Amino acid sequence: MKQRASIAILFLIGCATGGVASQLVVPPIRAGTAPARWEYLCTEASPTPSSLTSHLNQLGTQGWDLVSATPLDKQINGGGGTNSVVFCFRRGL
Repeated sequence: MKQRASIAILFLIGCATGGVASQLVVPPIRAGTAPARWEYLCTEASPTPSSLTSHLNQLGTQGWDLVSATPLDKQINGGGGTNSVVFCFRRGL
């Protein structure tokens, strides 16, 4: 008799917590919840740290996220080297 009462109590506790536990589960992300459309901006900047930092900070305050940075090699007077960097940003619409 004692064993049946224990099983019955455990069964009732399991039923009660099962209903609550399903409400605590975070649902998986469904397609379409993230911004589906993006606005893009690519800009060229010189690689000097002071001007580059202020330029990137300014775009960051406007909501732009940096996606890529690519060195741009220009042939000047026959010499090579990186003279500027192309930065591409995006932000959700």
